[in-house]
Amino acid sequence: MENQIGNKVEPDKEDCTQNKERNLELNKQNKERNLEFNKQNKETYGVESQLSAGIKVKYGNGTEKVAELMQKPDIDSDRFFKLIDSSIQGLKEYRLIISALELGIFEALKTPLSSRDLAEKLGCDPLLMPHFCEALYNLGLLDRFEEGAFEEEGNVLSKEKAEKRDLDSEGRCGYKSEDESEEKSEEKSESQIQSGGARNGTAVYLVSELSAAYLLESSPFSQQHYLAGRLKNVELWNRLPQIMKTGPEIFEKGTYFQEVVHSMAENARCGMLQETVKIVTEHVEFEKVKKLLDLGGGHGLYAIAFAKLNEKLRAFVFDLPPVTEKTKEFIEEYGASNVGIIPGDFFKEEIGDEYDLIFSSFNPGGKVPSLIPKLAEALNPGGIFVTRQMPDEKMESSSLLSLDWNLWTFEGVKKGGSGYSFENSIPFTEYIGMIGNYGLEVFHQLDMKDGSRIVFARKAI
Repeated sequence: MENQIGNKVEPDKEDCTQNKERNLELNKQNKERNLEFNKQNKETYGVESQLSAGIKVKYGNGTEKVAELMQKPDIDSDRFFKLIDSSIQGLKEYRLIISALELGIFEALKTPLSSRDLAEKLGCDPLLMPHFCEALYNLGLLDRFEEGAFEEEGNVLSKEKAEKRDLDSEGRCGYKSEDESEEKSEEKSESQIQSGGARNGTAVYLVSELSAAYLLESSPFSQQHYLAGRLKNVELWNRLPQIMKTGPEIFEKGTYFQEVVHSMAENARCGMLQETVKIVTEHVEFEKVKKLLDLGGGHGLYAIAFAKLNEKLRAFVFDLPPVTEKTKEFIEEYGASNVGIIPGDFFKEEIGDEYDLIFSSFNPGGKVPSLIPKLAEALNPGGIFVTRQMPDEKMESSSLLSLDWNLWTFEGVKKGGSGYSFENSIPFTEYIGMIGNYGLEVFHQLDMKDGSRIVFARKAI
């Protein structure tokens, strides 16, 4: 160190000591900072390495992902999606029909209305109603007309205009106006009709012949009770997961049949009754039948029909006491004074005697062999036993039907594996083979269009 005039000055010993200590402290701090920095860098590198390794394990490299992306399933997906879509389509159509009934669509359209007027009348959304009506039209449950295509007289179609209704290309009732030729009608596509009328709300809708026959309350062939029964069946399927764990639901036999008897009557009137009565009267000397038993006859419409065709006939309907209370209502409705009821359980009680004809149609006991002796004994010599059942081979072909049948049962009753059979039932062909052991000889069998079979057997004289 030098003074101002350049002469050297001896350094102060105390200052040298302080500087040395300060340098040592700074070096120590630098080393600590370097160590901490290196540690942080090492940890960061470790995390990055782990993440990188994880990504490679999970996703692979880009080439592998591209190969995976372009790989198709071994099983064709068309079958899967068609199965799911068709199932959902059926559900949508079912809900559409039930909703239309609940909203009163068909009753309201006994007279023609536009979707706009229909929505206003029923308090529905005017934007949704055109689509709702079109969906019903596509199912054949509504007819559709261009606005102004008919005259209204007292808010109903005039007879002259109504007679000009014809089937369109899709098999539904349509209408051809006087000034519209057949060629123009064929050229007018479905999309054009929709854009010209349905979509802009100018189309007018009316119940179709199908709906008028089966969905209007006033129709003699109305299926209101049948549809209510179907709704209960759907509710049963909605509880399928629970039933699969807890087992079949238990119904009381008398109450069950009392509730479904109207549904069964509605079904019978749609052709089965008329067809069956015609076949029976053609294959027996019906004018000689004086006493008839309709075993498990429920509504009694078969006995009533037979009695109306033969005024000298005395017919009886045998069924459970709650059911025969309903049978009385049908007897009174049709004024069948020569039809009576026998309340009871044919498995436990006598069914009467001296019958010229015993008739049984889809009877739950129709394949139970223990009933055969009782039937044979109740017939007069030369008497006829007529039974209609679904052959077991038709039941076994439908696993869904068998599952549906076994989702519920009666109290104290065990059902069989296939549809419409019980634990004590035997195959229908085997049952028919057994009746010969009790003096009943089969003389005619006939397969019906619904898959059922009618069998005629005569008791030996």
